[in-house]
Amino acid sequence: MPHDPPSLFARNREAFRTHCPELWAELEKIGELASTLVVEDGKAVNVDLGNVRLYPKPAPGLTVDQLDQYFRDPDRIKFSNPVESSLSKAAGGLNQAIAADLEELGERELAEEPVADIGYAFVFGIGLGYHIPELVRRNLCRRLILIEPIPEFILHSMSAIDWQWVFREAGEKGMEIDFRVGKNPERTLLEIEGLLIHSRGTPFLDGSYAYVHYFSWALRETRLLLNEKVMNFLVRPGKFEDEVPMMENAFANLRKWPFSLVDDRPFIRREIPVFIIGSGPSLDKDLLFIKSLRDRAVVVSCGSSLGILLKLGIRPDLHVENENTLPLVENLKGFHRQYGFADIRLVASITVDPEVGGLFDERWFYYRAPLSPSTLLLDSSDPLLYAGPLVANAATTVAATVGFGNIYLFGVDCGRREGQGHHCRDAVYYHDGYDNYIEGESPELLERELEREVPGNFGGKIFTSAYYDLSRRTFTELHRRHGFNFMNCSDGAKIDAARPIAAAAVRLENPPNQQKTVLNLIEEQLKSYAGGDLLAAVDLRRHEEACGRFIDAFQDLMEKAVREDGNFWELARRIEKFKQDQGQAFDGVLKLIGGSMALFLRMGTYNGIRIADETARRKFFSFFAEHFREACVATAREARFLVQGLMERAAETGAVGSRRVKTGELPVAGLGPGDSSHSQ
Repeated sequence: MPHDPPSLFARNREAFRTHCPELWAELEKIGELASTLVVEDGKAVNVDLGNVRLYPKPAPGLTVDQLDQYFRDPDRIKFSNPVESSLSKAAGGLNQAIAADLEELGERELAEEPVADIGYAFVFGIGLGYHIPELVRRNLCRRLILIEPIPEFILHSMSAIDWQWVFREAGEKGMEIDFRVGKNPERTLLEIEGLLIHSRGTPFLDGSYAYVHYFSWALRETRLLLNEKVMNFLVRPGKFEDEVPMMENAFANLRKWPFSLVDDRPFIRREIPVFIIGSGPSLDKDLLFIKSLRDRAVVVSCGSSLGILLKLGIRPDLHVENENTLPLVENLKGFHRQYGFADIRLVASITVDPEVGGLFDERWFYYRAPLSPSTLLLDSSDPLLYAGPLVANAATTVAATVGFGNIYLFGVDCGRREGQGHHCRDAVYYHDGYDNYIEGESPELLERELEREVPGNFGGKIFTSAYYDLSRRTFTELHRRHGFNFMNCSDGAKIDAARPIAAAAVRLENPPNQQKTVLNLIEEQLKSYAGGDLLAAVDLRRHEEACGRFIDAFQDLMEKAVREDGNFWELARRIEKFKQDQGQAFDGVLKLIGGSMALFLRMGTYNGIRIADETARRKFFSFFAEHFREACVATAREARFLVQGLMERAAETGAVGSRRVKTGELPVAGLGPGDSSHSQ
């Protein structure tokens, strides 16, 4: 163990055992340390890393200067007002009420940054930890996130600062301390997003502090990622108005079309290669290689790449669509008129426009886990994880789910190199007179959004956007879950889980022309439904009744909040506990209105935590709590009307049928060429 004043280290050891037992269990596993604590005059002052020391001068004095400089101009995470240009009726009414309340309180000019209920302080580097007592003493935030890529530095810090005091003082101030230790930057950010932020509500990221204690590549990269990654999850929560067309489309698809369901369960592994074809700019130089290998791979077109492949004479085996927009339908109709879709299976989210299903003879549908139909319009089957944000993610998720063990990406660039277009040359976006964009989209917007730099798959730098970058990271998470062989032939952004390989270097030695046989075998493993069958297994009445109970329960919750809560953090905690306690009973209604509730809360929080005067801030909170209750209840009533309408339509059409379900693994005799029989 490191050199230290024995009593201090012993006290700290007990403090960690008490407050962070899991972390201490990991620290105890550390064997011989790679670094050495530097002690001068009985005080820990530095860490010797071998050829260099962690700090350029003794840590106690350096940290005092560092803290003084930091608080002159602290690094804070700032967000803009969440009010959008087009608001729903409930959100618009809430926005007007907020403006009227601020006017009444005389709060016409709010502080630029939050002054209260600051949710987080992200500390990049613990080192010897001399900065941590001061950060706790200042009571900066509700939750202090301590990030340290080198676990043994925490052991050294136990000889430098009094962690017992840190935990005790934080507890008295109501501050939680959370450690993220020994992880790479991507994993650290994923844990922050998933475990910390989503569990406590995103409004309180606004104004959070970011403090970098010492320099290292890992800490620098984590700090750079923080704004980019976390803001992706904050900018625009899904709203009830977004869920309505998805519910309507899913209901229509279930009622109208016979289909096979791709659900999340083990499938027989298939060794035949799968080519996932996007329409990124690098596809242009790979098309001829794809064509030369076509007879040895299952080819999967994604969105607009379908037309590109058909123009070259490559008919994909599967075509994947993930979105519910009308431009998607019009694009497909054009491709259908020109080339026809014979022998191409549609693989689509259940939320696509019902017209899409009519263009194909065979349909595989899947449910996306975050969307409301996966809770309200699904039987006991499980939805797919990681089937977004982009259609190439969905295609790869489907391929991995049904057992394909060798997946290649082409034209899945997740961005572009400098000087390239946003898509390959033959993408529909470049056709003369093309104006089939979704509302708010344009060629200029597609160009403008590509403003972030990430490493390239074959070196150099790639310009990417928020969604493309999220897509890139999602591939890594999907691979971590399924463990397939993953090759990236795209000359775009680097995907950590995928092995870079140029299309010209791909060599396939499996038997040719086995695609139909393998896909037929997979379809035998899928559950199949006639039109209306799955709806017969869905209990919409449970969700309709739950909407009514939710309204009553939420009214009671808000009455208590007005009486007992004095700030937005406490309100958010109360709502979070309500969701944890009642989430199963109200799963459907929360899927429908949860995004709107988050937006409503964020609208109030953004303004309330910028009111400097505490008395005015508390008055505003009381006003807002009532407006928030009204907006949430009104949206829950709309959700109930939606479910009631679907129930009536189901009753009118008698959405029942002879359900045909084929489940379970096939006998070994059903295996296709090159397949193995173990499940994923």
